[in-house]
Amino acid sequence: MCYIVNIDMLSHSQNFLNNKDTVDKLLGFVDFSDADLVLEIGPGKGIITDKLIKKEKKVIAIEADQKLFDFLKKKYTVVSNIQLEKQDFLEYKLPKEPFIIVSNIPFNTTADIVRKITDGHSQIRAAYLIVQKEAAIKFLGAPYAHSPLLSHFLKINYEIQNLMDIPKSNYTPKPRFDTSLIIIKRKENPALDEIESVQFKDFMVYLFERRKPFIREALKSVMSNLQVKIVLSNLQITDNTEIKKIMFDDWISIFKIFSAHAPEKSKKIMLGSYQKLLVEQSHIKKIHRTRED
Repeated sequence: MCYIVNIDMLSHSQNFLNNKDTVDKLLGFVDFSDADLVLEIGPGKGIITDKLIKKEKKVIAIEADQKLFDFLKKKYTVVSNIQLEKQDFLEYKLPKEPFIIVSNIPFNTTADIVRKITDGHSQIRAAYLIVQKEAAIKFLGAPYAHSPLLSHFLKINYEIQNLMDIPKSNYTPKPRFDTSLIIIKRKENPALDEIESVQFKDFMVYLFERRKPFIREALKSVMSNLQVKIVLSNLQITDNTEIKKIMFDDWISIFKIFSAHAPEKSKKIMLGSYQKLLVEQSHIKKIHRTRED
């Protein structure tokens, strides 16, 4: 039996899908064989859930909004393969067994949701997420995104792909932006091990925070001129390539060369850069929430 956990956003900030043909199309991308447990974040009024329960899967719907929870509870009263839970997804404890996600997620908490479901303890195998098109570009990363760090970090363990674009007309109420269905799928073989992953994140954050827009100048802050010249020549990257345009695989190659040949003092100066960034981001979020209150 396959389990589906369905988690929704607050009704006042939700844009509901209204096109069943679009739902059929997006579900056509889903490989339900990846795991026996499936989460759907964002049941709304159940347009996706209606399709999922017909696939003879067990559905667990986790709904934060009381009105939507009551609506779903009444709607699925006689459905035997669905269980409703009222809870905010960001406070929800992820399953300890492998799972996949199919979801029209809350647009205002997209990054938080992605970080939660892809952290080091998550057992996720694949997530099929409807997100703002702008967010989709951010997750796809270089050379499309203006700030590709999050994408580079995700790609250590996951493949990311845009599956289809969804016009505004598919929603009620109509959002101000177009959306996309993306897949974030766990790699069978991660690009780096756990220790290397931490070092890679420190390396990337440190370089991006130097605010050197071009790759040659950025790398010169941690490598010798000769090393930089050899690295860029071997990867066929020009000196004036913007660091935000460098592809993930090339960053992995650069990082491994740095790890093998850079002096210890260069490695030490970037220790903790990633953790420091997380603390700063957390502080900014707290300030933002306080101002909203």
